[in-house]
Amino acid sequence: MHTYLSDDQIDRMADAAVTTYEVGCDWNGALQAAIEYSLDEYGIRPRKSAALLALKLAKTKWQGRVMAVKRAIANQ
Repeated sequence: MHTYLSDDQIDRMADAAVTTYEVGCDWNGALQAAIEYSLDEYGIRPRKSAALLALKLAKTKWQGRVMAVKRAIANQ
C-alpha cells in the first residue's frame, strides 16, 4: 500500500529545501533535505515526483525572496 503526501506536507518539504539552499546554495542538497524531511517528519519515503515537486516549489519560493529583496533595494 502506498502512502501519498498531502499538498501541505510537500509544501513543508519545500520549506526545508529552501532553508537548505539558503545555507548551502546547492539545489541537489536541497532536494536531499526535502527527502530527509519527509522521512524524519512523516516516516514516508517520497516518490520521485513528490520530491521534485517540492524542489520546484522551493525554487519558486526562492525566486519570490529574490524578487522581494530586489524590490526593497529599488525602493530605497
